Amino acid sequence: MTSSSALSHLIHRVGSTMSNGMSSALKNGGEVYNEEVDDALALLPRYLRVYVSHYHDDFYIAKSFDPRLVAQLMVEGFLPIAGSSRFLLPKLHLERCVLQLSPDSKLHISKSTRKKSKRFQLSLNEAFDDVVKGCHKQHGINWLFPPIVSAFRALQKETIDYGDCQTQLVENGSFQPSGTIPVRFYSVEIWNAETGALAGGELGYTVGGIYSSLTGFTKEDAAGSVQLAALGKLLLQCGFLWWDLGMEMEYKRQLGAELIARTDFVREVHRTRVENKDLVLRCNGRRNAKEIIDFDRPDNDATNTKRRSGAKHARTPKDGGAKKRPHDE
Repeated sequence: MTSSSALSHLIHRVGSTMSNGMSSALKNGGEVYNEEVDDALALLPRYLRVYVSHYHDDFYIAKSFDPRLVAQLMVEGFLPIAGSSRFLLPKLHLERCVLQLSPDSKLHISKSTRKKSKRFQLSLNEAFDDVVKGCHKQHGINWLFPPIVSAFRALQKETIDYGDCQTQLVENGSFQPSGTIPVRFYSVEIWNAETGALAGGELGYTVGGIYSSLTGFTKEDAAGSVQLAALGKLLLQCGFLWWDLGMEMEYKRQLGAELIARTDFVREVHRTRVENKDLVLRCNGRRNAKEIIDFDRPDNDATNTKRRSGAKHARTPKDGGAKKRPHDE
């Protein structure tokens, strides 16, 4: 992913695997449109249409799980999931459930969660495979099929080994890369501080100032709520602007998230992937969740004030505590 020719190589490699039945794909640079999917194609960058097609509603489809393709979809605002062991189903939600992160963030943490948080520790990239196993045990395979797990594992390894996974910046309407954009993939773990046992976790990734949650699991009472609260505060402390939570669910609303139109979400991705591409999520080993939650950022942090420019204010949600979460996407 570090080579300037990586994108063109990927287009050639993946484009050659596309099935003839995907009539809405743009192949070999041709512009063959299906009227029913024109609106969906307008949201799919031209350079990706070579090997990604619109499927239905807010789903797209590809026949490759190449980590480079998965990362490239991430930098365009798609949430990559799998429909089977054969098909990648990138999703671009009609409405995205997001939480704005700012010094006066609407992130809600209940008193109960704060009290219980001292029983747990948070870490990053310590137990990817165990988090995947936890998700499978709680939710079944669902969309987390082996090929996409392998792609995520490759992206996480590159994040650990090199600091990020370099993708190509391609302006819409062009097929020529004009720079690189880093994607960073994470497993997030929550541990029982007394026993050292894994109590829950999630998979996610960052593009610019946005962190996207993919899926997660919990094994202990309160572990899910504490993990979400601690992660939200850690994102805030590291300067991130938005927490992308995918589809709407009640527990996300209770955290303070709201829905935004996908055109607005994609616009924000395109802005922050360049302006905030140097933001990195760090935890430095296992940290007590309560210490993370209780930490307050200085009001005079000029650097992060600049990083937050352009972010919109979210509405104030109804009060409520985060609950054990179901499977996300």
